[in-house]
Amino acid sequence: MALDISNIESFPNGLAIAWNDNKDSFIEYKNLRDRCPCANCSGESDVFGNLYKGPEIKLVENAYKLINVIKVGNYAIRITWGDMHSDGIYTFEYLRNLDLSE
Repeated sequence: MALDISNIESFPNGLAIAWNDNKDSFIEYKNLRDRCPCANCSGESDVFGNLYKGPEIKLVENAYKLINVIKVGNYAIRITWGDMHSDGIYTFEYLRNLDLSE
């Protein structure tokens, strides 16, 4: 069975995710935003293994405010943050690894 989200709900400090394998996760917004997987925030490697990152973004309080969450295909979600950053695509596997509740 492929990993999928059954339900996702936003709370003042994080996302609650119900998975199709009956596991529940809660991930704080700070954890999600600080680990944004986009090429600017996390970097992007070339074929030689060199890591390239965009200019560092100073994250202020608004950067941790959730504006919107949309599902991307059957494998990920995209989050729009209060600073309008929305480039990160959080795969389901990546989200499960960010869940520290276990």
